[in-house]
Amino acid sequence: MITGVTEPPELVIGLPNDDHLTVRVMGRMHPGSTDYWDGNWLISPISAHVGGFSAQLAAGLRVDELQTFRHGLELINQQLRGEAVLTSLEQWISLTVTCRPNGSLSVTGELADNPGIGNRLTFAITGLDQTNIPAMLTALSALESAYPLLGQP
Repeated sequence: MITGVTEPPELVIGLPNDDHLTVRVMGRMHPGSTDYWDGNWLISPISAHVGGFSAQLAAGLRVDELQTFRHGLELINQQLRGEAVLTSLEQWISLTVTCRPNGSLSVTGELADNPGIGNRLTFAITGLDQTNIPAMLTALSALESAYPLLGQP
């Protein structure tokens, strides 16, 4: 480990040795921008390992999209019901986490390698329950701390 070097913040949905999806935030796309529209774009590659498929996307997500997803997960964590949705403006990802009455989570989604004209991967991640939510919330909070929402719409 090199002192002073930190890993980019990341959100992992699923289990590292099983089906999972990872959103890693490398930085802001427009580091000099402080306005809501340009300043909140993040360089956020997405990787997925689901079933027999692996995907690597050079995606761009927005801080507000991740924030909306966190709010949905917080409600699930408090009420043990409902759903949290992560959708990207540019259609890189559509992800839904639904809490079933028994506390298990249904995670379904779709990834696009070239939104609008490229390939699409539809997937499900199984084997998760409400005990997996706190780690996701911690990761999303760390992302928001590193890249806070700038400006207002």
